[in-house]
Amino acid sequence: MLSHLDRIIFPDRCEVIEVIPSQRYVYPIFKNGRSSLSEAADKNNWRIRINNQIKKIDSIDVILRDPQDRLISGINTFIQMIIRDNPSLDKNTVQWFAQNYLYLNRHYCSQFVWLVNLARYLNIDAKLNFLSMADINTITILNKQPVAISATNELVAQINQIQNNEMYQRIDTVIFNSIGQSMTFRELIQHIKNTDLAAHEYVIGYAQQILKPINALS
Repeated sequence: MLSHLDRIIFPDRCEVIEVIPSQRYVYPIFKNGRSSLSEAADKNNWRIRINNQIKKIDSIDVILRDPQDRLISGINTFIQMIIRDNPSLDKNTVQWFAQNYLYLNRHYCSQFVWLVNLARYLNIDAKLNFLSMADINTITILNKQPVAISATNELVAQINQIQNNEMYQRIDTVIFNSIGQSMTFRELIQHIKNTDLAAHEYVIGYAQQILKPINALS
């Protein structure tokens, strides 16, 4: 936080897809069916609501994925993208940075981080409707298959042993277990605090401590 990396993880462009004609809105998250949703939006001319336009929306669907499954898929995609664009880099080095410096890319940053960025533009009373990956079929029948090579067993084993990601995964697990529920972002933060106080204090409380001197001046 408070580094240039913030502009990568919390970009100033936030998008919500308006599913026409149902007047349904969905927040597309990397590794959570975003490709299928974006392809359906292009094919059907669905509108894209951006930044301050999002404040006018009262209810937004959020597709969630099992946190560990998403982390593995996200890191694997990140490694392949970096090597593709920078073939002179050593794969093992890229993998080491991905596993030890969370988060360098939005493909594997936590789903909570994605929701924080959405919250920057949300109406304070807007409801977030948490859905499963299977619920994408209620939005679009398009199913865009990933082009990335599947993660090797070795990579999966190494990712499963990452320890500095535990608290972020625990917060994502609280959110993932909320599938089928609807709540405002403020209610979500309170729900995380009530469900897993240690994870809340480690991730959210620590960020609040860092920003406390700045907030005191506002």
